[in-house]
Amino acid sequence: MKKIDNLRKKALLVIAVAFSSVLVVATDVRAEKSRNQNWYVAGSFVPILDAGGSGLHINLNPVVVESISDYKGNRAWSLAVGHEVALGTSHPLNVRIEVECVVGSIDRKSIDLPGTTIVLDDTVNFRALFLNGMLGLFETRHSRWWIGGGVGYGQTKFPDATSATPCGCLQPLTHDALSFRVKFQAEREISTNAALFAEAGYIKLTGGETNNIPGSDYGTLNVTNLALGLRVYL
Repeated sequence: MKKIDNLRKKALLVIAVAFSSVLVVATDVRAEKSRNQNWYVAGSFVPILDAGGSGLHINLNPVVVESISDYKGNRAWSLAVGHEVALGTSHPLNVRIEVECVVGSIDRKSIDLPGTTIVLDDTVNFRALFLNGMLGLFETRHSRWWIGGGVGYGQTKFPDATSATPCGCLQPLTHDALSFRVKFQAEREISTNAALFAEAGYIKLTGGETNNIPGSDYGTLNVTNLALGLRVYL
């Protein structure tokens, strides 16, 4: 079952990357002069294609019960402020440094315990602040492709589901930890100061662990997303 889920996630990410590229295929392949020393603001709507976790570990002291959390993607929003430069003269290398805030939610459908399944149907909220680096892959007259990633602060917030289990293990938890980000972007200029972009991305968050006994280690959250947005140069 876990192998099938992993294959499904990889397939979704491949489809997302292909979809992002198709949106901005250009008919004119003449290179345009790279933007240089420009600040920008970018905002996007972020549909979450898929969400998964490393599993739920319930500590009954001394017994630890291994279980599987079933997550479903929901949606998020992203806002970024960054600066773009072109390094070099004859064949400039386009580079972006940006600060990005992502706020969203994931649906938690159920928990698979040994011998039983507990239906939850609640929501895990998250927010993250990343420092990203982006590298320009190539460009045409009106389109450009980028790849990059970042690291930063992430917060996950699990709701109270203590009444769902006899042991009262699923306690509410707000957890702060290091988070990671990877993304591929394709953008299409719509004016001299603005561009539409599509993105395929991945975010890794940490669920955290409650301190009480019995308690729960919510593991990590892996989020695969698309994004559609607008970038405005200042």
